[in-house]
Amino acid sequence: MARLNDSTCNLAVLWTAKRRKDPMNLQVMKYFLLVAQERSISKGATKAHVSQSALSQMIQKFEEDVGLPLLERSNRGVSLTEAGEIVHKYASSMIQKYDQMMESLQSIHHGQHKIHINGTHSMAAYSLPCLLYKLKKAFPQFDYALEARDTDAILRDVREGLVDFGFVDINDHDNEDLKFHPMGRERVVLIAQDSYPVPDTITIDDLIRYEMVQCTSNKHACDRLEEELVRAGKDIRSLNVIFNADSLSAVKSSVVKGFGMAFVPYESVKRELYEKSIKIVAVDNLDMDYDIFLVTRQSKNIVQPYQQILKFVLQAGVSIFC
Repeated sequence: MARLNDSTCNLAVLWTAKRRKDPMNLQVMKYFLLVAQERSISKGATKAHVSQSALSQMIQKFEEDVGLPLLERSNRGVSLTEAGEIVHKYASSMIQKYDQMMESLQSIHHGQHKIHINGTHSMAAYSLPCLLYKLKKAFPQFDYALEARDTDAILRDVREGLVDFGFVDINDHDNEDLKFHPMGRERVVLIAQDSYPVPDTITIDDLIRYEMVQCTSNKHACDRLEEELVRAGKDIRSLNVIFNADSLSAVKSSVVKGFGMAFVPYESVKRELYEKSIKIVAVDNLDMDYDIFLVTRQSKNIVQPYQQILKFVLQAGVSIFC
């Protein structure tokens, strides 16, 4: 990311005086976010169904309105400047809030409200769909939306009221705006291909001799593994990690093909265990399980009938998951 130089800092000082009175165009913000996502104005134009020259002019006009360069342009595409990173963060939040505002207004028009639920990537993929199904059966008057987010984004969205409930794997005691409700424990298991040459039970010393595939999207499991290895006097770098993957699906696919072993949430491999395409390998004196929490705003900020849903979920506990 490009750093602000002295002249840009001077522009930042004068920004308040120079900014235009007209409100920023939400559509242009959406175009800006699309260009940042694609890292290319031409690819962004293709996805937005506008000409490249028109989109380029809109982005340049946006930069003029802001008073700072937002994109670093090169032959390889575009990247965000420091100012661009700031605009990207707030524009994303503004667009999300605007979309949810319109959703809420439409819900009122149709007489039906939508419950927004966020969860970590692993939980959203495998544990939470059952939750939505059971909620729909218990409270059919609502619509439900589920989104996978990283933990920091979930906490921010709940705090800002963008989502109603979040499911995370940390308890942030210092966050006074949020309440963390214990839901239970996430069981984490070591899996291998059913015919993979490994005993049913191994030691931590054995573990470092086998090839491993690591899921980077499940940060808490990675942190737990490192903690357990340190406790056993081992360094996580001693693991024979052949590659990292950012999705559980990729990790499971690799294990099924015999590319190595991996630590994954038990809930994510029930089907493969039933089909006997994989097996669980026990590791002596290794506890990878961790707590999971339902996070909400403080109870005084939760209105009826959301209190009913909260009570229903807390009474069900982890049994409400798949």
